[in-house]
Order: sequence, then structure tokens, then C-alpha cells
Amino acid sequence: MLSIKGLDVRYGAIHALKGVDVELQEGEIVAVIGSNGAGKTTLLQSVLGLVRPNAGVIELDGKPITHLSANKTSNLGVSLVPEGREVFGTLSVVENLRMGLKRKIGSVSRQQFEKELELVFERFPRLHERRNQLAFTLSGGEQQMLVLSRAMISKPKLLLLDEPSLGLAPIIVNEIFATIKELAYDGTSILLVEQMAHKALSIAKRGYVVDNGSIALHGSSTALLNDDRMIKAYLGAH
Repeated sequence: MLSIKGLDVRYGAIHALKGVDVELQEGEIVAVIGSNGAGKTTLLQSVLGLVRPNAGVIELDGKPITHLSANKTSNLGVSLVPEGREVFGTLSVVENLRMGLKRKIGSVSRQQFEKELELVFERFPRLHERRNQLAFTLSGGEQQMLVLSRAMISKPKLLLLDEPSLGLAPIIVNEIFATIKELAYDGTSILLVEQMAHKALSIAKRGYVVDNGSIALHGSSTALLNDDRMIKAYLGAH
């Protein structure tokens, strides 16, 4: 599904990514773990096309997307849920969800949209309760449910998630991660950037550890969860 080879990104004198290699198969969850400033967000932004790499190749389904704009990459079925729960605050829940179809609005009938809404509300009943509420009035957990649903309503083949647990209560984190697992089971490929290493690896098949712009460790989730270096750096609290 996704192949990243030799990805190199610089911001002036800052070398954000250094020859990064990452692979993701169809319907797979792959976790990307690392400390703040390690280059994880830059990796996601490079895949979507928000950042132009200085070197390296990114392929989606075997076709190069390295230098495509974010709009073109989105049209190929890539969706990003950015860190920080970026909702359209003065729009209602339903209006936010409609924005997820903005590139398909002309080809999506009202009936089709209502059907998609039913699926969203089945997954997150609280959004149904607040369907006409302005997004800025939602709790942090509800906003995360909304941005995840907004990304999914267009049925992307590849979902990029940036710190979905950030600032959320544990019970909401469990709900969000259960949903992420369901999405992969339904066939969505997911690249999950997350600081909660144990939580991410508990639902991912494989993982990559990014340290100072480079891949420091990679392997199956089971192997990483039992790696002494991983335990010392990221799993000590567990």
C-alpha cells in the first residue's frame, strides 16, 4: 500500500528526516513512535504532500506520489487526522462531516450522505446526540471523534493519524483506539503516530521508532514490546 524509501527532509539547517524507510501493507496498522521533535509529524506531512522531501521516494500502490500536492494525494485516497483536533469550530457536527466530502460533494447525493452519517453515528453515538451542535462547544474527546469521522467519511484507503490520544481521558483513548482497530479490520491502512507507545503497539502489527530523524528500531509489535531498548526508552511506565 505505502512504501517510503530514503526519505530525507530538511527545514533550513534542521535535518528533520534522515533516509527514512517505512512500509505499510493493505489493512495494516503500523505505529510510528518517538519523542517530541523526532520527525514523526514531518513523516506524515511528507506522505500527504504538505512537505516536499529533499530526497527519497514515496509510493502509494506502487505509484510515486513524492512530489504530488496534498490535494492530489487526498484525491488518491489519503486522509490525515492532524495533531490538535482541528475542527471547523463555527460549523455544526453535521457540517464538519460534510466537509469531509468536499471533493465529492457534487457526486454524493443527499441520501448517500445520510447513509454515511448513519455509519458515523453508529460508531460514535455521542456525535448523533450533538449533530447540530457547533464543533467548538464539544469536549476534546468528542472533537477527536469528529475529526476521525470527518477523515473516514470519504472512505480513504490510507489514514494518517497524528497523536490521536493527545490530551484525552483514558476511557476516551480506549474508545478511539478501539475504533482505529475496527477501521483496519474493515480494510483501511493506517499509519499511526503516537507517543503512547504501549497503547499504539497493542493494536499495531508492526512499529517503527524514530529518533532524531532516523529509524532507530523497527519490527513486529511483539518484538518491540519485548525489546530492552524500547522498554527503557518508552515503556518503563508499563
